[in-house]
Amino acid sequence: MSVITVEELTVRATDETTLVRDVSLSIEWGETVLLAGPSGSGKTLLGTAIAGLLADQPGLSVTGQRTRDGNVGLLMQNPRRQLVRERVRADVAFGLENQGLEPARIQDRIETWAEELSATGLLDRKIDSLSRGETTLVALLGALVTDPDLMVLDEPLAPLDDRNRRLVIEAIEALQGETALLVAEHDATTLLSSVDRVVLLEAGRIDASGPPREVLQPLNDAGVKLPFATDVALAQGESPDSVPITEE
Repeated sequence: MSVITVEELTVRATDETTLVRDVSLSIEWGETVLLAGPSGSGKTLLGTAIAGLLADQPGLSVTGQRTRDGNVGLLMQNPRRQLVRERVRADVAFGLENQGLEPARIQDRIETWAEELSATGLLDRKIDSLSRGETTLVALLGALVTDPDLMVLDEPLAPLDDRNRRLVIEAIEALQGETALLVAEHDATTLLSSVDRVVLLEAGRIDASGPPREVLQPLNDAGVKLPFATDVALAQGESPDSVPITEE
């Protein structure tokens, strides 16, 4: 059963340039999907459209059908843009306050999700004191407390050093199987072995889709970064069924 389905989704600029073309995609409940593709392939636009936040953007037109059976949350490529208050706990509470939840329920949700993401120690920090990885974690927490059924994460690992990448990867791993995830990345190195499905986007079109091993060659051909051992094995002509797909 799908938490969201888009059919023939197309995004055009005002000059009629097509940025995303005829994309049809369903994401199942609890499924983790890696949306991979080179820079400029349309990943951010597609993810934002799937989240339902592109229709009112100036300079863009969106056509096609979007059907959802659950709530969708979005983690932006620059998570600092999502944070609006001075302190973490107050910022995470913002969306729930807008929903009219009672203060006791708000705090209960915050504590529950912070524990799930191992982020309890961040709750009483100032936003400006957070590292980039911690900022990503707080923005993710602010979306998750609203109980989305699908989270769209736009390149959450791209600008992070090793320590901060580990923070975000552990948060993603904690969500897998419980919340459906659509993770957009141009670098598949870290997530390739842990996702259920990979969708390759090139020039605004879906070029390949399937379990990770089934799309290794198209990913490689498109220039998507793969684990080093995967690259070597493919270059040596090994079958995708037998090549390693982890970083180790």
